[in-house]
Amino acid sequence: MGKQKNKNRYLFSIRNRIFIFAVLVTAIPSLSMGLLLQNMLQTTLEEKVKQKFADSAQIMEREISLWLKKRVYDLTVFSNASIVSETVTAYLKTPEKKADHSKKRLQHIKILETYLSTLQHQFKNYVRIFVLSRTGSVIAASESGGRARPFPFPNDCIEQISDKQWFKGNAYIDSRDKSPLILIGVPFFLDQLYEYETLLAIEVRLTGLLPLLDPAKFRDSGDWTYESLVDIKTGRQFLYGRGAKKVLNEISLAPSDHSQKLREYVNGRGERLMGLVVPFRELEWGLFITENYEKAFSGLINARHRNIIILCCFTVLMGIVAYLLTRQIMVPLSALTKGAERVAEGDLDVRLPVYRNDEIGFATTVFNEMVAKLKLSQTKLEQLATIDPLTGLNNRKRVMSILRDHYKYYRRYKTGFSVLMIDVDHFKDVNDTYGHQAGDTVLKQVAEIFNENLRNVDSAGRYGGEEFLVILAESGMDESIQAAERIRKAVASHKFIHEDQEIQVHICVGIGRIQKQDGDEQKVVKRADMALYRAKNEGRNRVVYQADDDQQRDAPEAGKYLSP
Repeated sequence: MGKQKNKNRYLFSIRNRIFIFAVLVTAIPSLSMGLLLQNMLQTTLEEKVKQKFADSAQIMEREISLWLKKRVYDLTVFSNASIVSETVTAYLKTPEKKADHSKKRLQHIKILETYLSTLQHQFKNYVRIFVLSRTGSVIAASESGGRARPFPFPNDCIEQISDKQWFKGNAYIDSRDKSPLILIGVPFFLDQLYEYETLLAIEVRLTGLLPLLDPAKFRDSGDWTYESLVDIKTGRQFLYGRGAKKVLNEISLAPSDHSQKLREYVNGRGERLMGLVVPFRELEWGLFITENYEKAFSGLINARHRNIIILCCFTVLMGIVAYLLTRQIMVPLSALTKGAERVAEGDLDVRLPVYRNDEIGFATTVFNEMVAKLKLSQTKLEQLATIDPLTGLNNRKRVMSILRDHYKYYRRYKTGFSVLMIDVDHFKDVNDTYGHQAGDTVLKQVAEIFNENLRNVDSAGRYGGEEFLVILAESGMDESIQAAERIRKAVASHKFIHEDQEIQVHICVGIGRIQKQDGDEQKVVKRADMALYRAKNEGRNRVVYQADDDQQRDAPEAGKYLSP
């Protein structure tokens, strides 16, 4: 009985209780912080991989469009040949009812087939060349073409020709060598009304697109990236990049998947892949691009292992320290317990007084240091925040980061953008007249007006005080002036209400556009700031466009422009 009592007393001793508490107060916040950082890192890596895939798909679509236009150009040249146009015209004008007429039509067809065979021998990737009727039946074909209809003719051929003056069919597989093929054609225009009865078409191999699917363009992960072209309507993969067929062949894709979400796939060999299907805008194709999971998220996996080791070591260390230092409990125990409860509730402003220079005093010191480290970590996380707490817009650090990204993108792809520097007119008078809370209300509602009048691709941020900076992606001079004027009018017509008081507010806007001579992103900001300064000096409530460092253009007021 006495031994059992002593055992229970040992299990629930003050030393063991403080040991358990020290482990928990160390492990729980550390584990929570580790999970939070792990989630943030994973989200960042996923966005990076997705953006890399989307950039690759954009380049791919552009190159495929150029490839198709080259084929269409070849067909246009073929169809303009006098022997083709004259023979097709003679064929269509020859009736087919009489025997002598049928013989003439056959002669015309033979001439066409001879010419088409000559063309077909000059282009290795052109498998067959046809003259087709409006409905897709074969009139004449190159010598390897045959008279039968060997290809799927697009049902929307007429609609495609009406829209873009040429047509293409769906990709299909050659039964002989299993290579993917596509039918591309143009009409023979026979009169001034652009009416046509025949088509000139080629059956071309898509293997000419294989260099575009080479994963070597990803310098950091070329051997781990796999690509294939996909028919968006059916989800069928019809052309694989180097080494991709054995990896992607057994993966089933859903048809018409336009979500563009980064997903995890597992192929028939059990390999984990992170992939994305990016539909092309002008084609009914898409790019299926994947990367080995372990390669794509190697940094995340290593960080997770390091976090687990650090957490375990830190927890064990704190447990040992707590076990060695908690020899007896005195008056400070109550304050230490209450302080721990406050930390568990999220209050990191705890600072306990050290009453004695003994074990409890040392434990109190360790506790204070631990809370200080947690608060320091929390402060660093808060400093990393990217949102302005008052307006909900990007803060200055974030919006300048976005501006740098736009500048880098401009340098690479020559895609222009504009910057609006916006200032609330006489904002100090608003604060002095109605109070600072009214000023805060005005800033919040101005931010809401930005969100309502900007596109999804544009970005807005609070630059400082009552100044805002707006980035208009892919915008020219007229577009930026129109956008700025739209925002100015929206603010001028908006009723700002604070505690039943209506406040009239105007803004002035300075516009700067990126120029090829700009050495960094600060040049366009400086240009917009110069325009804003001029807008203030010329009466406010206006928009001024800064054409370059010495010239400006006003927004349209009273129906006129001021020439630069």
